[in-house]
Amino acid sequence: MTRARKQVTRSFSACWTCRRRRVKCDGVGLPCNPCRKYKVECEGYGIELVWVDPKTGAYPPFCRRSMDFEHTWRGRPTLKEGSLQRLIDEMDDIDAASPEPSCSSSPFIVFNAYPSDIRTESDVFAEDTSSSGATEFLSSSPRPARFYYSPLSADFNFVARSLTPTIIDCLSGSREEAMIFHHYVTWIAPLMIPVDGAENPWKSVYPSTALRNSSAASRALYHAILAQSAFNMANLHKDNRASSHRKESVAMKHYGISLRELSRSLIVTKEEEYDACAATLYTLMISEGNARGSTAWRNHFDGVGGFVTQFVEQKPWSQSAHSWVISQSLALSFEISQTGNAKVYGSSPITDILLAGVATRENFGYTVGASCKVLRTISSIRLLAEKLALGVVPDDLGVSIQAYFVELSPQNHSGIGLDLDVPDREIFLESLPERELLGFLNNLHLRLFRTAALIYLHQAVLKVPPRGVRDLVRSVLADAMTFMHRRGGSISLWPVFIAATEATGKEDQVIVEKWLAISSQIGMQNRFIAGKVIHHIWHERSQEATARGLDPDLVVIDWKTVQQRLGVDLLLL
Repeated sequence: MTRARKQVTRSFSACWTCRRRRVKCDGVGLPCNPCRKYKVECEGYGIELVWVDPKTGAYPPFCRRSMDFEHTWRGRPTLKEGSLQRLIDEMDDIDAASPEPSCSSSPFIVFNAYPSDIRTESDVFAEDTSSSGATEFLSSSPRPARFYYSPLSADFNFVARSLTPTIIDCLSGSREEAMIFHHYVTWIAPLMIPVDGAENPWKSVYPSTALRNSSAASRALYHAILAQSAFNMANLHKDNRASSHRKESVAMKHYGISLRELSRSLIVTKEEEYDACAATLYTLMISEGNARGSTAWRNHFDGVGGFVTQFVEQKPWSQSAHSWVISQSLALSFEISQTGNAKVYGSSPITDILLAGVATRENFGYTVGASCKVLRTISSIRLLAEKLALGVVPDDLGVSIQAYFVELSPQNHSGIGLDLDVPDREIFLESLPERELLGFLNNLHLRLFRTAALIYLHQAVLKVPPRGVRDLVRSVLADAMTFMHRRGGSISLWPVFIAATEATGKEDQVIVEKWLAISSQIGMQNRFIAGKVIHHIWHERSQEATARGLDPDLVVIDWKTVQQRLGVDLLLL
């Protein structure tokens, strides 16, 4: 028996949210009335970027909003209303479970939308992944639905029914590589920055640099991106050993190709290839430390120092926006990651040359969600702690410590005119327009980073036990959970980890467990390692407290020593 079809008038002027939700849009503005009514983010009516064939100028028809109507449908036959409806109905009837791609001349062939692959932020937070009751805490209030592509149940041949030749030609001619690249842009890139937006370089700068030309440097970055993406997919498929192993093999293949191409490029590195080489070094480092959880990521930093010194005179990071964005990623990663180095490292070309060159811009640090002042202070605290570890006590030690407290004080933290500690914060956030909400979350992340820097000062220099930073720890954890409640698992690792190492109260540790449960879902291996280190710190602190007859919050444990004993080197990004 053929089911009766509901006749729907299709509109091409609806907002992107209503089109995705398949509801009628009145198109009155931003937000439209349906989005306002159901309290979901209205994504507007603007242009969306598309892959364009550099030779022919052709582009996928499913991104018709990028051009006017006539250019969008040029070369396509004019369809009558009945024919158009039949094509749409055919797409609705396609068996989404079929793993085999099939070609079609329909203008509506795009990426498959599998029911299990469309997940909202609420879905991610509602999953009970922790024995500590994360569901109860995280599902306490409704949130706007924010749709993400989820690869958790996907396979390499599972995503696309028909990847257009345009996309494949822009990449390498491989359907598999196109899907891995798609995973990078749609899943990994939003997780690389706390608040995703138009300035996310992993959606723009890194992909465009990788596809810019056929040089060895660009090829190295291209394969480094594929390696990072495939490693992430392998982590997401841990429950399927065969699938995970297959994806890890693919990742290792691209990792090796990237190293080979990078080696060729570094022999005769030109200034115009600085962006691609620097981005490759950064991406390989992320692949090792973030995706694989390997300790080899520091080897890439050792190479970065020598690479940067080649460009002292040219200073490419000051000549283009792309070079600055990539350079600040290297500088940020180095300074943050060195806080976890158990060895005395001191300054390096990255600190002396790169950090000094890129930190002059006010928005330095935005990709990790920290302010320029705070990141400079963290770097200075690290260098002071290393001097003290060597027995070198500066004459102005007291003055320096007091200066750190002043620099990290709330008075030096610029806000957006909104009270971050407003009563009933979740209810308040529900009422905020999207732009104000993003501003609020940006500032919330800045604050938790600043507060974590204060904890780091007490840890690294003052050697204060957990009782002395209890309020700071609770502040970071509360801000972190509010942030994750609204934006998912893209929160920076460093500030929450620093606070978690000093969490001694039962309530604080329960919140840390909830954070770890959420972080374990995004396919970043360093989050699993962070959990392992944190649990060992808690265990050792408890044992020592029992042996000495003290409360656990009076026992100082050096987390860098703990991770050294565990044989891990945590990349805190």
